Amino acid sequence: MNARTARRKRIIRVRTVEHQMAEANLARATGELASLVELSKRLEALRADLAVAKGAVAGRALNTIGELGVRLDMAKENLAAPLVNASVRRDEAGMVAQSAMVKEESAVRLYERSRKSAEAEMERRTDANRPHRRRAMSLRLLDGGAA
Repeated sequence: MNARTARRKRIIRVRTVEHQMAEANLARATGELASLVELSKRLEALRADLAVAKGAVAGRALNTIGELGVRLDMAKENLAAPLVNASVRRDEAGMVAQSAMVKEESAVRLYERSRKSAEAEMERRTDANRPHRRRAMSLRLLDGGAA
């Protein structure tokens, strides 16, 4: 393995680690977004379950239900911005992961090409260093006599 091939192998290791880190960041961003979406769904479910019972209801109960509804609505509204930010972070992490994967694949292709080139060069050099085979001395006969 020559220096160029060794350098490209080191580059592959670096690109592989970069790709793994980008994939981990993507997974983290996806998990964060999923968590926020789940929280939003739970808030919606709580708001939907918050209903006034039929019949006579005390004023305090109505006040409490109304206040709880307002708080749930505010929580849902306050969750909108983090949802958008998490979605943007996930999209950015996806692009970074895709870019890292392309760089890793490119480094692997360069390494393979360099390795094949180094093997061909080594084979050419070993062929060049091989001693030439000399033919055995032979007499050629020309028209009836020795030359």
